[in-house]
Amino acid sequence: MTLLKLRQQAGLTQQELADALGVTQKTISIWEKGSVEPKLSLRQTKTMMEVLDCTFDELLEAIEGQ
Repeated sequence: MTLLKLRQQAGLTQQELADALGVTQKTISIWEKGSVEPKLSLRQTKTMMEVLDCTFDELLEAIEGQ
């Protein structure tokens, strides 16, 4: 599973995920391409898990699998 697939599975656009995390759409695009690994605060990590409806392990796997 990739970050892109998690986002698509949740039915979110890059902009919607960006808004939830307080980052730009371009940042989400960069993360999904695997160019840069996300540097998330604990709050952002929690939010990302909630909006993507995934566990920490699933999120970690998606980020590392880029």
